[in-house]
Amino acid sequence: MPGCAARRADLAPPAPVAVAVEPPRPPADLLACADRATPLVDDPALTATVPAPWRKGLIGLARAAGLNADRLDRLTNWIAPGSCPAKE
Repeated sequence: MPGCAARRADLAPPAPVAVAVEPPRPPADLLACADRATPLVDDPALTATVPAPWRKGLIGLARAAGLNADRLDRLTNWIAPGSCPAKE
């Protein structure tokens, strides 16, 4: 019967409930620190003359690799603090 039904105005909405959401953790292989190549040996017997355009390109590649490695270490340390050694 319509007179016995609860009215919509009488019903209070339920209170919102806060739920903590843990972000998904990436796989372990994505949390690895960056691999850095060992520096070249400074031996006068092993020196060579590299043309300027090649030298400029090699320096750019080395700097880009270093920046990417630093970026990966910062991201890994942000997700899992203390995983990678801090850059000095």
